[in-house]
Amino acid sequence: MQEKVRAMENYKCPICNKSLTLYERYPKYVCPECAEKTCDAAGRQVAFHNLDFSGGCGGFYPDTKEKYPSQDCFINGIPCYADEARFGGIVVQVK
Repeated sequence: MQEKVRAMENYKCPICNKSLTLYERYPKYVCPECAEKTCDAAGRQVAFHNLDFSGGCGGFYPDTKEKYPSQDCFINGIPCYADEARFGGIVVQVK
């Protein structure tokens, strides 16, 4: 089944206002550039990835590869969360 996509001129990344296509499944998703800026509450960079071939979402600190124990994160001080996307990959949305 194909993902429902609606092109809407007025949907913008909630962080940087870049124009994006609205995906009804992810109504508050951020653009890829902002998704790369995820950090923890203290401002330390966090990266997210699928846990294995079948999905899941896990986080880690790129500088030490230490596990990050949450899917909650921040971008420019804005609370967000990461989750697995329907067909693989990770999607970051504002809370």
